[in-house]
Amino acid sequence: MKSDEFTIIVDTREQNAWEFGHHTTSRRKLDTGDYSIEGLENLLCIERKQSVSEVANNITEKRFANVLERMSEIPHRFMLFEFDLQDVYDFPVGSDIPKNKWNKLRVSSNYIIKYLSLINTNYNIHTIYCGDADNAEKMAVRIMRTVYGKYNQN
Repeated sequence: MKSDEFTIIVDTREQNAWEFGHHTTSRRKLDTGDYSIEGLENLLCIERKQSVSEVANNITEKRFANVLERMSEIPHRFMLFEFDLQDVYDFPVGSDIPKNKWNKLRVSSNYIIKYLSLINTNYNIHTIYCGDADNAEKMAVRIMRTVYGKYNQN
């Protein structure tokens, strides 16, 4: 399958978006998620999380629960993490949060793990720990190729 058979939609609110190499991209507002495929927006949703701190902030916001609800209605839904599972267990070590603020955090690593498990079980969202941005971008492309192939077999 050629990489240019589909156009990758990048949400306009996505800052520091993945580049996607030779793939055609289009920036426009997505109702849910950060990335999808043109024409398959109602079938594929990829949400990107750049750090454990971002996840920790998100899970304390009511708005994030609404995102999860919307994602659960999309058949192919993924949350790609640019970090490893060990980074979650180590949180806040390695985060951008100053050490003198750690005792004031509203969430612990155990709570984050519990919440991420809930995302898998209650919303059936595939969470993938990619380790870094490059691996996450490659995984996103692989997912897009697979979903595109499923719906565009000639």
